[in-house]
Amino acid sequence: MDKSNWQPAPLLRGRMVEAEYNDPLIPDYQGNPFIEALPPIWSKEQVIDMLQHYPDYQEAHRQWRPELRLHLIRNVLKFFEVMPRHIDLEQLLSSMIRLGYEARNPSLHGFYRDIDARIDALLTERPLFSNLQSTALGLAVIGISGVGKSVTLGHLLTLYPQVIFHHRFRGNDFSFVQVAWLRLECPSDGTTKGLCLNFFEALDNLLGTNYVANYAHHGRDTADVMKKNMARAASLHGIGVLVIDEIQHLSTAKSGGSEQMLSFFVELINKIGMPIILVGTYKAKPLLSSEFRLARKSAGLGDFVWDSMRRDDTWKLFLESLWRYQYTQQNCPLTTRLSHTLYDVTQGITDLAVKVYMLAQARAITRGEEAITANIIRSVARDSLQMARPILDALKSGDIQELYKVDDVLPVDYDTLLRVITNKSNQPAPVRIQTEKSQGDNVPASHGSGAPQAQKPPSLTPPVKKALDAPPEQTETKVVDSLVELAVQGRKLGIPLNDLLRQNGYLPSENKQQMGGSNR
Repeated sequence: MDKSNWQPAPLLRGRMVEAEYNDPLIPDYQGNPFIEALPPIWSKEQVIDMLQHYPDYQEAHRQWRPELRLHLIRNVLKFFEVMPRHIDLEQLLSSMIRLGYEARNPSLHGFYRDIDARIDALLTERPLFSNLQSTALGLAVIGISGVGKSVTLGHLLTLYPQVIFHHRFRGNDFSFVQVAWLRLECPSDGTTKGLCLNFFEALDNLLGTNYVANYAHHGRDTADVMKKNMARAASLHGIGVLVIDEIQHLSTAKSGGSEQMLSFFVELINKIGMPIILVGTYKAKPLLSSEFRLARKSAGLGDFVWDSMRRDDTWKLFLESLWRYQYTQQNCPLTTRLSHTLYDVTQGITDLAVKVYMLAQARAITRGEEAITANIIRSVARDSLQMARPILDALKSGDIQELYKVDDVLPVDYDTLLRVITNKSNQPAPVRIQTEKSQGDNVPASHGSGAPQAQKPPSLTPPVKKALDAPPEQTETKVVDSLVELAVQGRKLGIPLNDLLRQNGYLPSENKQQMGGSNR
């Protein structure tokens, strides 16, 4: 592969297989190579067996030295417990892929002619002939960041082969490269052109094609041309389902842009026959236009709302599975108080619960306490979840409107927090943030005519370095008492957290890191 033409890999990669055909048993699915090449429709028990993952755990590891156990605690990030909502989503995905293929049967005469007719209908907004009506469905998966939407969908998609190579079907030559699923991220600018480019890049990396050049001219084509070519490529590869994550990025689109993209999704579903799953946070919910909502409701799907766990049997099952990955020297049984404490500080958000549990063990091990307590759980949550506090408070109060305002509730850098916790066994001492004073705070006026000067663009130099290099009379110092406040103040001032931690001695300076690296 020519490295000069290298493009980022698709968001998610699956298996590539040679087609092996199975009788799907359902009459409407029989005789369609797209469907018969898929795995059989699984039972609930089979899905649980394929999805669940429990990393190896040995009780003897609890007596290992702290340095080793601080590595082992990361096993909590790897386990996957199957919940009822995972089964529900798998059944929806299974139906969507197969129903979407029902009206796209490449073994029937006129399949490629129908592709042209569908694309013409897409461009001209004419209705399809009755024999070309789509059986595809649309679905929106909406929920708080961190509850497991994208992770679960990734696990479910990879149960299916991603690329299937066909050669012969029922005694006839049939050469086709089928893409059973493709997952993309909505571009950060929320534009249709950006989405099309992401689509072409994903196919190029997956199949070794050159669609970015041939179908998009490296982004120089208009959005309308790229939409037509995206529809053609999706049809020529029989894409079973297109999953578009981070759909809340549509909120950044220019006026009318989000409506245009959602309308395009509806056209892909209704005229090209490609099922689409949109995944996003609550911030995306108001953006889903009535048109896309009607496309989903007419198929009987609507929204798949993925809330945080309630404090019920599901939470109990999840926590019992999580609790077995314990690396403190003292055995700490899961008590009602510990369960309630962890729920109280995370409100049942899966990702937060897992990481708070991991960081609580790190703090217990490095402090030498070697036991998980409610106080340690609360102290870790206080240090690591301040940015998520508005959402956690909204969940406690039931204020759903607050959830619509927040894009991501998990901006915490857990690797940095883990390093801080393991470097400093006690609560951090007061730390200082040194910043440049704002204009007018007794900063000496610059020499010159005194005429107003044009505002300079922001410097790329980190604010911390600017402040350290500035004269004392041009700086001010803020004293903070905790990592939480340090992170909050740094975010307000635009100062990277790592720079503040190095400035206050919680992390080694870059020079020391480089010297250490040169000595190894």
